[in-house]
Amino acid sequence: MEPVERTGGLCDPRRLLGYPALYGFFSALVGGRSARRRYVREFVAPFPGARILDIGCGTASILEALPTTVTYVGYDVQAAYVDYARARWAGRGTFRRARVSEMEPPAEGPFDIVLATALLHHLDDDEARRLVDTGYTSLCPGGYFLTVDNVYVEGQSRLARYIVSRDRGGHIRTPDAYVALARTRFTDVRATVLHDMLAIPYTHFVMQCIRAAD
Repeated sequence: MEPVERTGGLCDPRRLLGYPALYGFFSALVGGRSARRRYVREFVAPFPGARILDIGCGTASILEALPTTVTYVGYDVQAAYVDYARARWAGRGTFRRARVSEMEPPAEGPFDIVLATALLHHLDDDEARRLVDTGYTSLCPGGYFLTVDNVYVEGQSRLARYIVSRDRGGHIRTPDAYVALARTRFTDVRATVLHDMLAIPYTHFVMQCIRAAD
């Protein structure tokens, strides 16, 4: 199935986010650059020579925060994003267009880290389980699969909940629902709720899913 993109027509501002330059401008406006640096520092924790697979890489803006010593492979379904990433990050990574449901573990693997940033909430349960399975099978033993998505949680501010609800993704979940998807393949799932990643009221849910060492 196609990822659900909720827009209200040609004049809906969410449709404009499909344009890489506008997406980058909006991300910077709400504090996306500092959020990426924090995400990399606190959760991705790349080491020299790490092999990283980024599923749903978008414009691969995370490369701003990653060391140049990593091996990076990115996939996205949006042709405009993939083309932008290839032009912007030539020499820093390999970029391919593919749907989650069409992906096979890339030949560059196995990987130390698999990322799925702001992707699960765009996928229905069937394709989300396929994403988790691809993440698991693409990892080397001891590697980890990282996801970060918007989320509905108890005690969330009304404004944060409203902004989250306006996201383009049609499958925003609760923490328990996200963890249930991860546990279809991973037994070690470490979850974190964050309310302060962006410069606007917003709530993120991070999962670090570790593949057991052989």
